[in-house]
Amino acid sequence: MPMSDEAETNASEKAATTEESMVAMPEIAEGPPVLIVEDNPVMRQIIAQLLDKFPVHYSMVRNGEEAIEAAKEKDYNLILMDILMPRMGGVQATKAIRALNAFYKAAPIIAVTARVSERDMDQYLAEGMTDVIKKPINNMNLSMVLKKHLSVERKTEEVEAEAAAIQNGDELDILNWVTLNEYRAILKDNFKKFLKDYLIAGPDLLAEIGDAIKENNPEDVQFHAHKFKSTSQIFGAEIVSDLAAKLEIMGKNGNIRDAMPTFHDLHLAYERTCHALKKELVLLQNM
Repeated sequence: MPMSDEAETNASEKAATTEESMVAMPEIAEGPPVLIVEDNPVMRQIIAQLLDKFPVHYSMVRNGEEAIEAAKEKDYNLILMDILMPRMGGVQATKAIRALNAFYKAAPIIAVTARVSERDMDQYLAEGMTDVIKKPINNMNLSMVLKKHLSVERKTEEVEAEAAAIQNGDELDILNWVTLNEYRAILKDNFKKFLKDYLIAGPDLLAEIGDAIKENNPEDVQFHAHKFKSTSQIFGAEIVSDLAAKLEIMGKNGNIRDAMPTFHDLHLAYERTCHALKKELVLLQNM
């Protein structure tokens, strides 16, 4: 069934979509349908690129009102719902979608948010949401949600390609190993602990930078980007550090209007960096 002109699509039509004119779902689509509800175009694209690795097809809308209209026209097996959006937020949209029909009373609607305290999570669940996924979304947390609620896992070719990259050491090129080994020698036994802390804290720092950009808060962008830049340097994550530095300068200059594309690149670079650093951490733990 064709979507309204508010919906964006993946596959061959994805490249043709624009903010002003959104197009219909492809006629040929495999896997369960997923709806992405996100007002930020860069974050929509990040989620879309991650979903491309799974046997699903998806549509994208920009706010809660558009999500309701999309749900009226199609039964989505899962909805990824941003919480803070203009016109209508995720909680209000979830309540309206739940009231549409029997299908949506039980369909999984996943809160997508950087705010995941125990109190926040309890509130989302009480308001009718099924589960919570923390921003920034990555392969790991998205995979867990899709496996839990749709019983789907990453496409075989995606898993094989990633395994081959790791085996060939291709992803290790993203790190400056000279810098990393220098700091490992300096920090000695503390290096492994600091690396674990970086891998845990990284997604939170990314989320804070993204929220600051979304809220048009240059000072917070500068603060969090500076922290991310400095920490990344220790582990030889030069690409991550350089991109964070660009965001820091934008924040310092008080102009973050064009910060989202850089944030998108930062998000993807950090995910690649994590693959390499996790491999390094495994090696350290086995030493």
